[in-house]
Amino acid sequence: MKFFMKIFIALLISIGFYFAVDYLAVKNWNNNESLIVKVIEAGPESVAKHENINEDEDNYETLERTLTLQILSGSHNKELMTVKTVRLAGSGLEVIPGRRYLLVWDMFDDGRTQYSISDAFRVSHVAGFVMGVCLILIALTGTRGLLALLGLGASIAVLIFTMIPLITQGWSPVWLAMASVFIISTVTILCVVRHFRYMLVALLGSLGGVLCGFLSGALMVYIWQLSGLAGEGAALLASTIPELNMRGLLLASVLIGSIGAVLDVGVSVTASMSEFVDYDENIPLDRLLLAGLNVGSEVLGSMINTLILAYMGSSLPMAVLICSAGVELSGVLNDPYIAQEIVQGVAGTLGLLFTIPATAFCFVFQEGLRRHND
Repeated sequence: MKFFMKIFIALLISIGFYFAVDYLAVKNWNNNESLIVKVIEAGPESVAKHENINEDEDNYETLERTLTLQILSGSHNKELMTVKTVRLAGSGLEVIPGRRYLLVWDMFDDGRTQYSISDAFRVSHVAGFVMGVCLILIALTGTRGLLALLGLGASIAVLIFTMIPLITQGWSPVWLAMASVFIISTVTILCVVRHFRYMLVALLGSLGGVLCGFLSGALMVYIWQLSGLAGEGAALLASTIPELNMRGLLLASVLIGSIGAVLDVGVSVTASMSEFVDYDENIPLDRLLLAGLNVGSEVLGSMINTLILAYMGSSLPMAVLICSAGVELSGVLNDPYIAQEIVQGVAGTLGLLFTIPATAFCFVFQEGLRRHND
């Protein structure tokens, strides 16, 4: 009964948080290029053909629809308006009456205004859902869950508010990634490792795994002559910030992409070996080392799946696009985008492989020193 009460309270708080965020987001929406609107009524879509002036170019097809909208943001709050929106055939959202969207417009030289629905308004939904998951996690796991969330929040803050802004200012992506990995690893281990005396073991083992993954990734990037320009949005980024080292950014993504899985393995091996020592303080060091390696090998199988499938999932649209073109297997393997994904996956896997013995040997070395000093 206590379990369900915790879940119920977490859900109530997340619902209240949803309404609070919704009120503040709508009230403080100050984007001059869009309005938050609620669709009151939506008419049927009609197809309109636009003839191009240049006969060599293809005609394009747009869909038009008349919408009755209630404005929810800006100086015209609560006012009703009826507009004709357009979108390219095969693109855009399916507008549903009763839901909220972002309305944008374009002004033409002849005085015409063209309206369109750019996206759904989902700020409050995202915030409420994330808050609900976090509160349920805390309700079920208590202090350990709260510390884990604090570590996650610190990691995200380091990346978003420190690493990424400094990269845009011209700092080296590789060195920034190394510093970020060290900070993230330290904060995470402080939050999740229960025994203070084993925190250094988990940190050294994890950093050793990340370093191994980075070196193997750098070797593959050098031998395969990858430029880092094949990723999604990479060409646009390179043209926007010409001085940015795209190859360094690729190596930075290898570091950041592997740290989560590597930390998981390092902490798991450390926690398991610490339990063995708590159970038997005089356990032989060779047996303790073997236990750590065995635990690590068990964790490794699932973590490799997690790492590789995460990379495949994030690149699935591009992979489908490449395969839909009828490219042969040799062409797929030679594609720079696929090669970059392989670099991240293989480097992360090698990092996981090295993390297990590095953590186990560090643990045994520290435990041997402790017994010698005692």
